Amino acid sequence: MSLPSVGARTTGFLKLGHKGRGLIYCGAPVWSSPDWQGTIYPSKARPSEYLRYYAQHFSMIEFNGSFYRIPTPEQVRVWRHDVGPEFRFCPKVSKDLSHQLAKFDKDLLLTFARMLNAMGENLGLSFLQLPEWYGVEQFPYLEAFIAQWPKEFPLAIEFRHPSWFQGAMLLDPVINFLYRNKLATVITDTPGQRDVIHMSLTYPSVLLRFMGVFPSKFDQQRLKTWLDRLEDWARAGMDTIYIAAHQEKNASIPQTVDFMHRYLLEKKFEGVVRPVVMDRLDEDGEETEFTLGG
Repeated sequence: MSLPSVGARTTGFLKLGHKGRGLIYCGAPVWSSPDWQGTIYPSKARPSEYLRYYAQHFSMIEFNGSFYRIPTPEQVRVWRHDVGPEFRFCPKVSKDLSHQLAKFDKDLLLTFARMLNAMGENLGLSFLQLPEWYGVEQFPYLEAFIAQWPKEFPLAIEFRHPSWFQGAMLLDPVINFLYRNKLATVITDTPGQRDVIHMSLTYPSVLLRFMGVFPSKFDQQRLKTWLDRLEDWARAGMDTIYIAAHQEKNASIPQTVDFMHRYLLEKKFEGVVRPVVMDRLDEDGEETEFTLGG
């Protein structure tokens, strides 16, 4: 199984001399799954304890809960006490923002920003998933939204309509826009679907959403191919690379992430982030106020 070649734009981006940390975080799209009872969680663990046990095995979460309902800063601070300082949340932008770009609610964006602020050092890369029907003709609405996005919070964009792409790269005007606004990309790899997989890098962070059927030999080879490429990007100066493992059955996700960890460690890659189990200090600080378009 091969990946699309890295285009000239990405090759040029990697030659800009980024001096990132070259860290790779691996995790899942959920932290609560009945399939993990007795493996990730002790057999008698309560749902309120699931995140604590999850964070002992995974270093990041593709946090999809914020897509449906934005948690309060108070709730976020409770979650932070369950994870170590190395753990990263990658929140998905609320659907009431991402699916309403033509007329988004600025107050809701402020609410989302307050949630991000509450994550503190545990905030990874937020991502905005455009609807599948959202084509390049609606680019101006995305530009208007980004003009209001609080710039202190890193953001990646997931493009899902084929009109945003030319081959395995985003269109040049889109790449220019992302780079100019310090926006990252989301890369989604789904077996049998190659119309929106791309190799565009525009910021020293990236999120890979890997859809698979692990532990098939095909999936193992796909993962090895991806990990080889991501290692190359990390060594070339990327700062943070996040891999969210999606599987047909959640029961396979821990095995998938363990495979990734072992493969990178066998290659003596020192940038793979492993969970550290430790107590958290109370970090309830004052909430920062935000203005849009900053």
